[in-house]
Amino acid sequence: MSKRRGGCLCGAVRYEFTGKPRLGVSCFCRDCQYVSGGAPAHAMIVARQDLTVTGATKTYWTEAESGRRVAREFCATCGTPLFAYTAKKPGRLALKVGSLDNPSDFAPQLAIWMSSAQPWQTLDISLPRFQRLPRVGKYIIGEVLVAGLIKLARIIRPDAARG
Repeated sequence: MSKRRGGCLCGAVRYEFTGKPRLGVSCFCRDCQYVSGGAPAHAMIVARQDLTVTGATKTYWTEAESGRRVAREFCATCGTPLFAYTAKKPGRLALKVGSLDNPSDFAPQLAIWMSSAQPWQTLDISLPRFQRLPRVGKYIIGEVLVAGLIKLARIIRPDAARG
């Protein structure tokens, strides 16, 4: 089992994550752009039960474009974004990658809310992308297959597969 540590900019909040992330995601929704300073939010989806937090956090609730109530936890002292979760699934956290002590091993597996991405934002074309929040079904399978084909093309002809 891997162990990751992280916290906020001022050091008032620290956490330790001992589980395995379920998914790496880049979210381009406007709410994530607000809290990140304009960029997408990069997060690992983790189980709350695998996380130990010390220090004071505050929570800010919003209603996302999807209609879901979303909580965003941040350091009560310096405001560093740490976690997000929905009211319906509080045990599933989006752990903000920027709060990790070593974020270098993060690799997004998909991008969501591309409909809100700014025209100047760039994205690896081999990453499955969704205009909104993906629903399980044929569409998500198709996007993953297309992304896999792009990755394969990069292996076969790296000079021709960029775009």
